[in-house]
Amino acid sequence: MQFEMDKDTLVEGLSKLVPITEKRSPLPILSHALLELDDTKITLTATDLEVGLRMNYDCTVIEPGTVTVPAKKFYEITRELRSGTIIVSTNEKHRMNIVSGPSSFDLAGMDAADFPAWNDPESLETSEIETETLIRMLDKTLFAASNDDSRFNLNGVLFERENEKTKLVSTDGHRLALIQSAVNLPMESRFIAPKKGLVELKRFLENMKQKAQFGFERKNLVVKTERAMMTVRLIDGDYPDYNKVIPQTKGRKAFIEKNDLVQSLKRMGILTSDRNRGISLFLRDGEIGLKVNNPDLGSAEDSMPIEFDGEEVQIIINVQYLLDALAVISSDRISLEYHKEGAPVIIKPHPEQDYFNIVMPMRK
Repeated sequence: MQFEMDKDTLVEGLSKLVPITEKRSPLPILSHALLELDDTKITLTATDLEVGLRMNYDCTVIEPGTVTVPAKKFYEITRELRSGTIIVSTNEKHRMNIVSGPSSFDLAGMDAADFPAWNDPESLETSEIETETLIRMLDKTLFAASNDDSRFNLNGVLFERENEKTKLVSTDGHRLALIQSAVNLPMESRFIAPKKGLVELKRFLENMKQKAQFGFERKNLVVKTERAMMTVRLIDGDYPDYNKVIPQTKGRKAFIEKNDLVQSLKRMGILTSDRNRGISLFLRDGEIGLKVNNPDLGSAEDSMPIEFDGEEVQIIINVQYLLDALAVISSDRISLEYHKEGAPVIIKPHPEQDYFNIVMPMRK
C-alpha cells in the first residue's frame, strides 16, 4: 500500500486514536492502529475491545491495501515531521516507510488480519444531538463515577430516559452527580456506559461544532459524525436505586460565594492527607466556619460571610469531594442544603439549574 497525505490532517486523526489504544494489554495488536486504503480515502481504526474509533480522511491513494502499526509511535513520528505532504508506503513484511522531505522512518507493523474485526451497523436507529449538550452533561457527571473495579456497575454513568428528557447519574457510593436535559435519545429506559469510554467520547466530541448521531447496536453505544464513528461497550449490570440517596424534603440552605469557598477549602486542604480528608464546616447565622485538625500535620481555621439563618450546624465532609462538586458548577453562587445529622449534603448552583451534586458527610 502507498498514499500521500497532508501531515497536519494525519496528525489530527492519529491524536484521536492514540488515547484509545491499549498500552498494557497482553495482545500487542491492541496498541496498533489499523490503516485501510481504498481508491480515494484512508480509514483509521483503533480499539481496546471496549472503546472503538473509526475515521475516514481523503488522501491521494497510490496503491490500496491494509496494515497495522504502533499507533503511538506512528503519531509521534508524524507529529515531528515537517509541514506539508507525507508519503507512506508498506511492503509485504508489514514494514512501513514514512517520508517527509529528507526525513525517512522505517516502522515495524503487523498483519491487518490480526486486528479485531469492526462491525459496521447495517441498520441503526439514531437521534441527532448537539455535541455541546452531551459534552456539558458528561462534564457534570463523570467526576463522581467510581474508579473501584470491584464495583463495576458504578464504574460508569447511568443514562435514563424520562418523559422525553435524558437524565445522567453517577456515583461512587460517597457522592452523587445528576443532570437532566431535554435530550431525547433513541434508547431503552436506561443503560450504563463505562467511564473510560465516556471520557474518550467526550475527547472525541470536543471542539466539534457539527451535530452527531446517537444510537445503539447490540450492547454498544454508537456515536456517528460525517466522517467518524465511535462505539462504547455498555456495562452489563444493575444500577443502584439512587433516588434513595436524594432527600425528598426541603432542608435548610446556606448561600455562599463559590470562589471564596473554593479558595478557603484549598487552604484548609493543605493540612489534610490521604488518611484524613475530613474538614469541619460550621454553618452559623451569617457565617460559615471551616476547621481542619490533623494530628499528623496540624490544624487550621477560616471563615467567611454567608446567607444562613438559624442554629449552628456542623458538617464533616471530604474536602476533595466538595471541591470536585464545586468545580463543575458554573454559577458564581452556590447553595449547601442540610437536612439532619448524617444526611447527604446537596450542592447546587444558585439560582438552581438542571443539575446538582450530593456528598455524604463523614462521621464525627
